[in-house]
Amino acid sequence: MASASRPAWTPLEWVTVPTTLPVLPFPAYEVRPRFFSDRLCLRELKESDIELLAKLRSQPEVMKWTGQGRPDVDLSATRTHLATMLPPNDVSMFEFAISLKATDEFIGIGGCHKMNGELGWPVMGYMFRSEFWGQGFATEFVACFLDAWWQLPREEAKLQVDRATVNDENNSQLQSECLIAVTVDDNTASQNVLRKCGWSLVKVWTEPDVRDPSKEEVLYGFAATAATKPQRWP
Repeated sequence: MASASRPAWTPLEWVTVPTTLPVLPFPAYEVRPRFFSDRLCLRELKESDIELLAKLRSQPEVMKWTGQGRPDVDLSATRTHLATMLPPNDVSMFEFAISLKATDEFIGIGGCHKMNGELGWPVMGYMFRSEFWGQGFATEFVACFLDAWWQLPREEAKLQVDRATVNDENNSQLQSECLIAVTVDDNTASQNVLRKCGWSLVKVWTEPDVRDPSKEEVLYGFAATAATKPQRWP
């Protein structure tokens, strides 16, 4: 029986559905527009971001929520990670540096880093330097990123996804495209951000903990569609 503090988990169940997806490759950094919110700029990642990216990825309180589960061992490890997001790899993901609009100071990173995620759909994630937590920046980023994501051109595709993400039982009908965000069950801060931005909890399941395969971790899958709007919007 599920505890009163969290929903019951269910096993993954796959169905193949017609839907839409962004046209690939994504726009390269050299032609990708920047996106702005009240306080933030979503811009291209640059080699010059390495120092503050290393600061971000050295913070245990940040990295505990990632698949890696721990800080980078050194600057070389961070540089290797950054290289996976710089040209020519920029066109394989829709990832952004998150900077303060007023100063361009790098404070985080976020976007779609995986086109085929745990529930079959593209996945969004984000990380902020801990000194910028608690100021509403994550909510502002997610709202801004959703705007950018749904502006991308689309094409029809067939995709294997978890049944819980499909609204219509008739799998032959074109299904609403989803963007997924995944959190562990005790990351309530990120769950609250997603709910504020209009995302819906669609799936709870367990997987071996990548940091300790002898343990299971409970994962929460949240979904957004093109109709998803943050609570602050009319």
